Amino acid sequence: MSPRILLFSNQKGGVGKTTLTRELGIYAASLGRKVLLVDCDPQGNLSKSLLDEPQPGLYEALSGESLELSPLDSQLSLLAADLRLAALERRLVGEIDAYNRLKELFQEERFRDFDFLFLDTPPSLGVLTVNALSAAGHLIIPMNPSLYSMQGTNDLLATVAKVKTNLNPGLSLTGVIINAWDSVPVITRQIRSEIEGSFGDLVLATVLSKCIKLEEAIAQKRGVIHHKRLERSRVKQELQQLGQELFRRLDGGGKPGGRP
Repeated sequence: MSPRILLFSNQKGGVGKTTLTRELGIYAASLGRKVLLVDCDPQGNLSKSLLDEPQPGLYEALSGESLELSPLDSQLSLLAADLRLAALERRLVGEIDAYNRLKELFQEERFRDFDFLFLDTPPSLGVLTVNALSAAGHLIIPMNPSLYSMQGTNDLLATVAKVKTNLNPGLSLTGVIINAWDSVPVITRQIRSEIEGSFGDLVLATVLSKCIKLEEAIAQKRGVIHHKRLERSRVKQELQQLGQELFRRLDGGGKPGGRP
């Protein structure tokens, strides 16, 4: 059976793609799901947040050299990234199979061991992001309730529409997640209303609050839900609720996505 492939993407940087990929992947693994986190970003922030030392990963896999996964625990593994992916991306431009390398990779037998693949992508619409869009079944768009939060979203949706037409008709915009939420400033409430007005039912009801404890968990290379100091914290509860809402939606028990 093939795994479900979830892609976290937004052309705008700093909106929480890596944090949500990491924390929701760890949450899914805590429920007994077999999860592979895939770092598609040459910056490798997802990999750095989980590994003590650099490991072979996506560069080798896409180059046809080897496929080496980094096990993190019995349910969770990582396909790591590093700066060499940027050079590979430049080399792929103009290649006939440039946009299908990741899809072809995920068809290998080894990936059938997983229930979910969670993909983190660069803040751009380059070859690596289009590869991820071509391979994924579900797109999740993280957004911050800040000025210019909608900037770049139209470009992303236009690219998604082209990918659906030419590369991956099965791609679905499954949800929009509001990250770094602070209910005090009036402007953030206004921007949240703007996001909900633009995306409607696609916006998940659960938001993830702005919280330094997320950074503390990353520094310790642990997920928030496994951090004992955060046992009763709001951010842990929000992550659990967010994961539950997302999986209900994936299983058909939540509001369906209808765009792009």
